[in-house]
Amino acid sequence: MLAQRCRPTCSAPLAGSMGRRAAALTFVDRFVPNGTVLGLGPGDMSTMVIQEVGRRLASGSLKGVSGVPACDVAAHEAAFHGVPLLPESSAAQVLVADADMLDADANAALLGCTWVPRQPDIPRLLAVAAQAPRLVLLTDSSRVVKRLNGALPVWLDAEGWEESAEELVGVGGEGGRRVTQGQGAQKPVAVDDIFLGDAELWRRPSSVEDEQDPRGGDYPYVSASGHSIVDIRFYEGLKLYGEDEPYGKIVEEMAGVVGLVAHGLVIGRAAAAVVARPGDQGPQVIEFA
Repeated sequence: MLAQRCRPTCSAPLAGSMGRRAAALTFVDRFVPNGTVLGLGPGDMSTMVIQEVGRRLASGSLKGVSGVPACDVAAHEAAFHGVPLLPESSAAQVLVADADMLDADANAALLGCTWVPRQPDIPRLLAVAAQAPRLVLLTDSSRVVKRLNGALPVWLDAEGWEESAEELVGVGGEGGRRVTQGQGAQKPVAVDDIFLGDAELWRRPSSVEDEQDPRGGDYPYVSASGHSIVDIRFYEGLKLYGEDEPYGKIVEEMAGVVGLVAHGLVIGRAAAAVVARPGDQGPQVIEFA
């Protein structure tokens, strides 16, 4: 029961495929002129962008566009749809990526919540983003919220991930409980007086068959780069010491955690967001100052 209560809410129902495709087309119309070096991030809507860019290149209605892949799926899709690829070290002019949740008022988003069918690689995405002057997020209207909530994923060095997790729940106070080592434990890792508010830590598994095990099952996911993913699952919105503090303060608290490689909380980095809406409303384009 408790596991269901704190499951990430960024899995809310999406607008129909037509609405999401319309948002992808709007992105290409608005942000991909001829000659663009486009960073290609993860997500279903970003894949639709790649498909549309490939279609326009093939028809000649778009010229000179090339891509910088920020994930393996984007690289495969670009190759399949005829979008020329540049090395990942190349500087993209604009990077597109799906947001699992968006607080538009704060220009804050959660990335990397969705892990089926493939685990996200946020460290790789952020490396491409660091060289791109513009980040444009694609999302669905059901995922635009007043306060980010659900799960905040963090990438930790797999060797010693537990010590890093303990530091996450213990920094800034003495009330955090250590992660228990129970054999075959199937209960969520409970945390009192947690650093980031009222939440639990769940290590990502390699298979959905183990998604009910907070320790990641018999085969927890470890990336090719040696990173584990741990979801900080909030009962309510993202909190700091039980309060709805600015997201920037949450990031500041996490910055000193040894072994933390990256996290999915992106603040103030997006230049714009394109939001898919249901029915005949058409996509909404949000420009951030």
